[in-house]
This record gives sequence, C-alpha cells and structure tokens, in this order.
Amino acid sequence: WEPVLTNHLRATHLLKERNYIAAYAAQLACCQAFLRIFTTQTNWCLPVLYVVNTDLRDVAIMADNQLLLRREKTGKLEDAARSINKSFTACITDRNSSVQTSRKWGTYRIINLLFSTYFKLKSHGLCENILRAVKASDLPSLERYPKAHQVGYRYYLGRLAFMKEDYKKAEEEFMFAFKRCPRSSRKNKEIILTFLIPSLLARGVLPAPKLLGKFTSIKKVYEPFVRAIRVGDLKCFDEALSAMERTLVQKGVYSTIERTRAIVIRTLFKKVFLLTDKNTRIPFQVLQTALVFVGMELELAEVECILANMIFKGYIKGYMSHDKGFLVLSKDDAFPKFSTI
Repeated sequence: WEPVLTNHLRATHLLKERNYIAAYAAQLACCQAFLRIFTTQTNWCLPVLYVVNTDLRDVAIMADNQLLLRREKTGKLEDAARSINKSFTACITDRNSSVQTSRKWGTYRIINLLFSTYFKLKSHGLCENILRAVKASDLPSLERYPKAHQVGYRYYLGRLAFMKEDYKKAEEEFMFAFKRCPRSSRKNKEIILTFLIPSLLARGVLPAPKLLGKFTSIKKVYEPFVRAIRVGDLKCFDEALSAMERTLVQKGVYSTIERTRAIVIRTLFKKVFLLTDKNTRIPFQVLQTALVFVGMELELAEVECILANMIFKGYIKGYMSHDKGFLVLSKDDAFPKFSTI
C-alpha cells in the first residue's frame, strides 16, 4: 500500500501548488499501484477504487487545461480513460466464487465514470465496446445494484439512444433514470429532463405541465416549443428556435428540437382538417394558405414536398392527387397517434 499512499500524497501536494500536469502523473501512479492490489482483493475496497479513479479523471481534465494554456499537446484525459478501463476489466472479470464479495459489484459505477469520460472526449463509439462486454458477461442483474449505479447507467443508455435518434428507447431510459433519481438530486433531475423532454417532443408527446412547472430553467427553454406543438403555431416555434439556438446547441439538443417543426406543421394541418368538417379531400392551396397565415411563405411544390414527407413518416395517412391538387386523407385515423407510428 505504500506506493498508493505516497503517490496520493504527492498528487495532493502538487494540486495545492497548481502543478496539475505533475499531479496527474502522481495520481496515475497511485491508480496503477492500487490496481495491482485491487485484483487480489474482494469488494471491500471498491470505495477506494471509485475515489482514485474519479480523482484521476478530474486531475486529467485540469492537466489538459493547463497544457492548453501552455500550447502543449494534451491527451491526459484519453490516458485516464485507458486507466479507468483497466479498473472496469478488473471488476467485470472477477472470478470470485462468492457473489457477495465479488468485485463485480463495482462494474456499473466504473462504467458510469467511463461513459462520462468518453462523452467528454466525444468518443461515443467506445461506449459500444463497454456495452458488448456487459452483454457477454455474467454480471448480477442491474436491479441488484445500488440505485445510483442504475440511474447513471440508464441515463447514459438514454444518451446513446438519443444520439442514434432512437427516441422511443431514449424516452424509456431517461424516464427510468428520472423516476428513480432522488428528489434531493435536483440538478441531476434537470440534466435528465434536458434530454427526456426533447425525446418526448420528437415523438409528438407533450410533457405534463406539472413536470415543467417544477423546474424553472427547463420550463424556460422548452415551454415555447411545447405550446407551439400543442396549437400548431409555426411562427411561435420558429421564433423560439431562433431565440434559443445557442442554448439548444450547447445542450446538444438543437437538431432534435428542430425536427419537431414537422410536428407543428402536422398540428396545423390537422386544424385545417377539423375546420373543414373533417373533409378527407383538402386542396393543396388551402394548406398553403394555412402556412402563409402562420408566416410561412411557400410555393405549392414545397407544400407538396412537406406532405410527401409526412405521409412517408406516417404522420398523416393518405395520398396526394397531383393531377387534381388534393391531399386525400384516410377515412380512418387520418392523423394517427404518435405512439402508434
């Protein structure tokens, strides 16, 4: 244990001196020394594993920032990720015959640390390697792990699904994480909602008003879009998208919110359908007029293009009669619920 303690104390001293690059080297040596011990131990020392790896990641970020200021080559966080991955391997491959004392109980906590590191590095593909290893392992079921480990893991599964535009799976993962996240962890709940609400909106599902009402910062960002989708107000949507562009880009949800514009238009077209006494034959020009009314000047060909896209996606059931200039809607469920699409 001497190398572990010596290097830990050295790292602490160097951090106080703000020599983050040297502190990282000391913390890495601490982790390496600890890992040699850890592979011979049971789960009693998992808390130490969590601390030394979390510290390694944090110091790596500080070291890279210091290297940037010096205009020197960075790479400490990538190096830290490789070291943390070794801790993951030491947990998941434990062959201890006793499940109760197995190092496998640290697997998901280390996975969450790895995922947060990979996301910061924008190396999302590396997450798939971890998921394959989990799938091939004989880990205890996720439900048996601490709730915090479950919440973190499901949150990152949601993030990965969100990036793949699999919004249904993303919604399931984020909803699990949100419901099981303690009320006291308000900041974490807001982080989950940042991605849960766009996942809902992308599928045409409007979040409950009380959900937005409890989180002012989230409400400020998303309420204009919710309102626009509910009433088909395209002008309101476009104004909100323009006003919130920087915020949405920073949060990594801009493209998803932008996609919901088609849902706003669908709501508008459904209103036209209802105002025409549910006439299943709607002239393209009528829909064009509705778009002009909400501030969207489009040629007739562009309106037809929008309709073709909506029919293809299943947002609208029907077909276009180009010769007669009509949208012919299905007599049954012309505007299906998004949950069925």
